[in-house]
Amino acid sequence: MKAQNLIYCLFAFCLFALSSCGPDNVDYANKVVGNYDVTITPNLNLKYAGSNLPVVTETFETTATITKDGEDGDVTIRIQGVNGFIDDIEFEAYCSGLGMNIEDESYDEFITLSEYGRIDCDLVMRNPTVSITNAKIFNWDSTISGECKLNYVGLDITTETSGSINFNLTYKAE
Repeated sequence: MKAQNLIYCLFAFCLFALSSCGPDNVDYANKVVGNYDVTITPNLNLKYAGSNLPVVTETFETTATITKDGEDGDVTIRIQGVNGFIDDIEFEAYCSGLGMNIEDESYDEFITLSEYGRIDCDLVMRNPTVSITNAKIFNWDSTISGECKLNYVGLDITTETSGSINFNLTYKAE
């Protein structure tokens, strides 16, 4: 009986040891590092005095770099601003077998929209976990909330702002 218990314990230990083996999170971070072409599409809902202001969806094209931070699977996503239209955006993320978990971030900068010109935004972007693939294509929607200040028909107003910003990153071969 003792021999049988010993065999079961050794078997359980072997299963535990084998199940804990797997790619290191640094390996996942290495899969995302590089330079990317980026398309940014804000889908904003601007609300003022109980009414929604019309917003035309616009698309901005720029570039980004993803760099590794340390040896724990941490990365930084730096999206270059588009001169005069949108400012730089930086995200911290963590790579693991579950994907690239992008941390929530604040955006206290500006966006230029055709119908309102430059609007000053104070937004919180809630970000998802994005799948890591060998194709190095990342697409996610950041849910946003906060407020924006803009000039509407000659009046300076502050709007409640919600909606999403879509980020589409495609790897650029170097």
